[in-house]
Amino acid sequence: MIFLAIALTLASSCTGSSRHSKGKSGDTAAQTQQEAPFYFDDYQDVQLAAAQKWGITPIASRDTDFTKIPQLEKIESCDLYTVEYLSHSVPYLTHHAKALLDTIAKAFQDSLAARHVRIEKIIVTSVTRTMDDVKRLQRVNSNAVSQSSHCYGTTFDIAHNNFYAVNKEGEELPYSEQKLILGHVLYRLRMRHMCWVLVEERQPCFHVTVNY
Repeated sequence: MIFLAIALTLASSCTGSSRHSKGKSGDTAAQTQQEAPFYFDDYQDVQLAAAQKWGITPIASRDTDFTKIPQLEKIESCDLYTVEYLSHSVPYLTHHAKALLDTIAKAFQDSLAARHVRIEKIIVTSVTRTMDDVKRLQRVNSNAVSQSSHCYGTTFDIAHNNFYAVNKEGEELPYSEQKLILGHVLYRLRMRHMCWVLVEERQPCFHVTVNY
């Protein structure tokens, strides 16, 4: 479960925290407070169970025609999010997982709009992996496991250290503050039992699995 501390961390960091510009070297006390860790602790056992319950049968290789798998829907860069170049996954999700991604991205932008700051898009860094993708990824990423929730079409990673500006209108928030806003969005959805969330230990991303 998520500890109550995340709510306190978010509240203290998102209200009344001093702002700093991106690109400055050295950590200020305010920046350290803003970048306090999120206590999302939905690890492999929880996320894999949800993926196996709600997802597809893992796919062996990319030779598969993904368009003929009815449970999957292709995701592409749009007004809500940018799909990064995917070296070890393919841009497909189950319908519910895609709906969750859309909800997260829209809520994130709504939160920025409510603060009257520059609107940005979240960046999707990993989506559905074939079994071949997992084997290749294990050679370069110690986080990768043989039984990954990414293999079921239910799971995606969202960068928390990088965002894509929609335009140049409005004040640009530091990435650390945008991370907190995104974390708050995920926290609310997690409390509604719509998803499981983990902050990756070695990758700067939120690892999200749909739970319906």
